[in-house]
Amino acid sequence: MENLNADTARQVVTNLGRTQNAIDGALKKLSVLTTDVLNAFDEARLNDAMTQPTLEGLADGFKMMVDGRRAFVTVHQELIDMKFQSNLRHAEIGCEPGPVCPWKIDTAGDQHHLRVVA
Repeated sequence: MENLNADTARQVVTNLGRTQNAIDGALKKLSVLTTDVLNAFDEARLNDAMTQPTLEGLADGFKMMVDGRRAFVTVHQELIDMKFQSNLRHAEIGCEPGPVCPWKIDTAGDQHHLRVVA
């Protein structure tokens, strides 16, 4: 069993939340940018052949960001698993239950309750 520092774990949780929000915020902004670019193309009456490379670049950038988000979510899940295998498994540190942070049941059947820290 790993021996983790609770204060350090809380800082990790805080930065996880901030980073996830930043990633999702960037994806939202890229979506808005894509809409703005398409509107600009329409207003300028640019032909499809001219605008296609730009749209492909935006789409490639979006996909790269989504792939990065997937990697981040995987790391988040690994950190959750580490917490439940450590001295902090019963500590109220971490996210609320959901797709990334599910309720965990230990072998004794105790349900772990987590709270939001950020």
